[in-house]
Amino acid sequence: MNRFLVLGLMVSSTALAGPVDLYRLYSGGQSDHFYTTSMDEAFHAASRLGYVYEGVAGKCLSTQEPGTVPLYRLYHASVGDHLYTTSWQERDIAIVTHGYANEGVACYVFAGQAAGTCPLYRLWGSSDHFYTLSWAEALSSRYAYEGVTGYLYAPGFGGCPG
Repeated sequence: MNRFLVLGLMVSSTALAGPVDLYRLYSGGQSDHFYTTSMDEAFHAASRLGYVYEGVAGKCLSTQEPGTVPLYRLYHASVGDHLYTTSWQERDIAIVTHGYANEGVACYVFAGQAAGTCPLYRLWGSSDHFYTLSWAEALSSRYAYEGVTGYLYAPGFGGCPG
């Protein structure tokens, strides 16, 4: 008679979903910065819509985890501007009052500073919203500072860009 002893191990995980790249592209023709977590969408924008790939802006989460909020993505076709916000109120006002179309949730970002995250600065330049983790890039741009949209992980090793 063979006897088997089966041990069960219950594992509880509170780890966050793995961070995903938030790709940054720019269209000089539309004067529009575009951000997406989809490599296919980034490739389509670069190969068919005239955008130029500028790299990984940062890393966000693909699912909502504790401490994160949705980063809403909107687009104004006649102006050619993508707007990203964590505020559902701002999203709704942009849709109803300013003519933006809701494109859903781009990803999830931290609402406040969390370990290993960097502020995502939001800037505005006449017809384009621009987002960067780099304070130096924000200062050297010709865009007006509008505040911090949320917090993302840095795109590489070494912490937040200067």
